[in-house]
Amino acid sequence: MNQEELILKFQKKDSKAYEKLYNMYCDSISGVVNTIVKNDEITQEITQDVFIKAWNKSATYSSKKGRFFSWLLNIARNAAIDYTRSKKFKQTKQNLNADFL
Repeated sequence: MNQEELILKFQKKDSKAYEKLYNMYCDSISGVVNTIVKNDEITQEITQDVFIKAWNKSATYSSKKGRFFSWLLNIARNAAIDYTRSKKFKQTKQNLNADFL
């Protein structure tokens, strides 16, 4: 099965297509997220969220606008940046700074 067929099945909520795409892109997406949040545990959480968002918003993907991988990367980058702007992230950074005193 080629990638276009896989993406179409993904958009039709085929769980096997989801699993294949997840396995194809998980490491790359995790790498991008980890360069932003620099925390393995949070990276795993955000990566899972990225694929869930992609699953829920799969109808919004269009190959005319760009590659599927680029679409996933945008979701991942935005999710990681949103996390770094969150109160939860800022509080963990404050706690780390206090430990060094």
